[in-house]
Order: sequence, then structure tokens, then C-alpha cells
Amino acid sequence: MKTICFFNHKGGVSKTTTAYNLGWALSLLGKKVLLVDLDPQCNLTGLVLAEKAIDDLFMQNFYQNRGNLTLDPIVEKVIKGALSSDIAQDGKVYPVNENNLFLLAGSLNLSNLDSQITTALKTAPSIPIMGKVISGFFDTLIQIAHMQNVDYMLLDLSPSIGGLNQLALMGSDFFIVPTSPDYFCLQAIHSVSKKIQEWHTDIEQFKAITNVSIKNHPVFLGTIQQRFRLRNNAPTKAFENWIDKIRINVNEILIPKLKTLNCVVDEDLFRQVVTDHEPYDLAQIPDFNTLIAISQRCQKPVFMLSEEDLKEAKQFGQAEETSKNKIEDFKKLFEDLGKSIIALTR
Repeated sequence: MKTICFFNHKGGVSKTTTAYNLGWALSLLGKKVLLVDLDPQCNLTGLVLAEKAIDDLFMQNFYQNRGNLTLDPIVEKVIKGALSSDIAQDGKVYPVNENNLFLLAGSLNLSNLDSQITTALKTAPSIPIMGKVISGFFDTLIQIAHMQNVDYMLLDLSPSIGGLNQLALMGSDFFIVPTSPDYFCLQAIHSVSKKIQEWHTDIEQFKAITNVSIKNHPVFLGTIQQRFRLRNNAPTKAFENWIDKIRINVNEILIPKLKTLNCVVDEDLFRQVVTDHEPYDLAQIPDFNTLIAISQRCQKPVFMLSEEDLKEAKQFGQAEETSKNKIEDFKKLFEDLGKSIIALTR
């Protein structure tokens, strides 16, 4: 089982949408996938549940049903020091599709756990029970994934730099940085570079004085450039300019720092697997535009929308034909991305 984290210090980069669509793509390639919503805003949970998520009665029953395993009771029990082996058996994760895709629904209380973990990383030597918060949470996620017999656990993080994200990212096997073509995302590459180095040092010091086991060597798989507009099947000049700048900053600033930590996928392997883009661009995914609203309403990824879905959205004629072509493009994009992830994480 492999864990993959989606993180960027900047919000609004389609991180949640990417995790959701990639989860579907991997599941359609025959992999069992567990989506884990680690953002206190619960955007991934809302994306999966779609219109059900705005039905207060449904959501109340969903979270109160002891048969549903969500992060609500997990957070509460981890903070109280319960054993991860006991927590992992308290219900079943939500099935997103018929066979291979599941959701561990988020919780507003993750913000409480975030502060607890942040404190634990600083005070565990003097307050041993705080160290149990660190080991208990991530161990619980791993055990849930193993009980579900999944191949991939995809962790959708918030843009914060708190202890929860530190633990989730540094404890994962791999991580991906979704990006959008703009100045603030360019600046975020600098921030991510510094923060991962700081987090690695903090955890090494933490491990040296406690018995807690954290991998602390997540391997960077690459960026996913997205949310740009196309003209003649290529990014417009303005977007292309930012995409190039972000790529340069990734390779000249982020990659050298990650190499000192042994936290980046081998460049030769990347070139063998991803033949359409330069390192470390895993994929370039244009803006979904109107298809994203249809996708959310139909509770399926953009690349699985059908002709019937488009007609229900009142798309006809040229608009319908354009959408069909875009859906096929997205289908190939995410299928290729899924295959790349499988090859890079073997």
C-alpha cells in the first residue's frame, strides 16, 4: 500500500479536484483507492457526496451512523489516547463507486487535532502522552487502509502549515504539488521548499527523543499544472509564461533542497515514465470550465460524464459537441496520469 499526499501552501490550486479525479482514474485502472479528507473544510467530502452534502438531515445521519467510519470519532479518540487498532475497526469507510474507490470523510474537528499535533511535536518529551497523538493518528489511517486492502491512500491536505499537515506529508510515501499558473503559486514553491526542510529537521529531532516512528522521507513525484485556459489546444501565452516560471523554480529551488533529503523521484525514471512533459511536470490539465459543475452534480469525475449528463445540463448542438471532445481529452489526461503514478510508485 502506497500513501500519496497532495499539498501546496497556496489554496485554490484544484488540489481537492485533482485528488478526486486521480482517485477515480486509479480505481478504473484496477487499483483500490482510499480518499482521505484531511482538510477541516471537508471539501473532498462535499465533492464526493455532492448534493447530499447540503442536506443537513442526511449529513447528520451520515456522521452519527456508527456503521460509517469518518474522521469525527477518529479525531476524538486519538486525542484521548485510544489504540489505533481499536479505532480502525469502528465502522466502514464510504464506498464512492462499486468496487475500488472509498472515502474516509473529513471532520471540522481536524482543526483541534492540528493544534494537538503541533503541540505534541514541541512538547512530547516532557508530556509522553502527546507522543501517542502523533503515532496514533497516522497509524490509524494506515490500519484503515490495510483493512480495506487498498493499493493507494490519497491524502487531501489543507493549505495550512500546521502540525497535521506536517505529520501527513512527512509520514507519506510520496507527495504531489498541484499548481496554478500565477504569481502566488510561484511564490508558494519557495515556501514549500523551506517548509519541507524545516519539517524534516523537526521530525528527526522528535524521533531522536521519542519512540514514535515516522518515515520522514516522502518522495516528490512532481507538480500537476492546471487551471489554465487553452487556445489552439495549447495554454495561452500568459498562462504558458507562468507554467514555465513555475517549472524553472521547481527544478532550481525545490528539487535541489529535496535531493539533500533524498525526497525526490529519480529524474531518469521520471523521463522514462512521463514522456510528454519535462521533469517534474506530471501533467498539464486545463480548466474544467462548465464541466466541473456538471461533474459535481452527477457525482462522477469530469472524464466519465456521458451524453445523457450533458443533455440534462441543457447542453445541445455545438456546446454539446465541444464538451464531448473535452471529456475525451480529460479521459486521456487522467488515464495517462494514473498510469504514470502507478509506474513511478512501484
